[in-house]
Amino acid sequence: MQLVQVPIFPLPNIVFFPKILLPLHIFEPRYRKMVTDALHGEHHIGMVLLQEGWENDYYGTPPIFSVGCLGKMEAHERIEQGRYNILLRGINRFEIVDFVRQQPYRIARVRLLTDEPLKMDPKQQNLERDRFLSRFEQYLAEVMGIEVEKDMIERTGTLEAAINQVAATLDIPVIDKQSLLQVAKVGERFDRLRRIIEERLRVAYYLRHLNIIPNDPSLN
Repeated sequence: MQLVQVPIFPLPNIVFFPKILLPLHIFEPRYRKMVTDALHGEHHIGMVLLQEGWENDYYGTPPIFSVGCLGKMEAHERIEQGRYNILLRGINRFEIVDFVRQQPYRIARVRLLTDEPLKMDPKQQNLERDRFLSRFEQYLAEVMGIEVEKDMIERTGTLEAAINQVAATLDIPVIDKQSLLQVAKVGERFDRLRRIIEERLRVAYYLRHLNIIPNDPSLN
């Protein structure tokens, strides 16, 4: 069992996934120190989701989910008052084993988790990626009312990266995103997302053809 020590950065509204990029603005003193310390080490930060009730102890040690995602700082910028803009790349899911330190920020020993990869050859994965992202673009337009510009969604990455990017950005409750993160099989994560997207597209189609909603979703 591979255990590593990582600083823990909990947030109430973000679930981070492997193979995607996450820009963050770091302004709290304890987390500014966390970033400074990480820059002198492996550049690693463990992102986790705060559990319900975190508001009662936010500046202490509020409850967090045990499964998170390890990120590596790909870029950073120190700005006024010691704040940071950073860019994290998701590396690996993990499960917290215990805490080495609680203050000023938490450092945990975590067990890195292994994802079960997709059982498709590379050519099939590329076809599935393009089909999946096309449906997601349709979802953005027809369900969310977002105008999708050409080349708005990157199509050169892997299918797994596309799955995780959609999981991170889809407009579903954050607790559902946490549930997706906790799934070890990438194929199961893929199936769950496709079911959500297809069901919402079907609902939007029926509502539109019943004239309950206008053809232009932006007019909702």
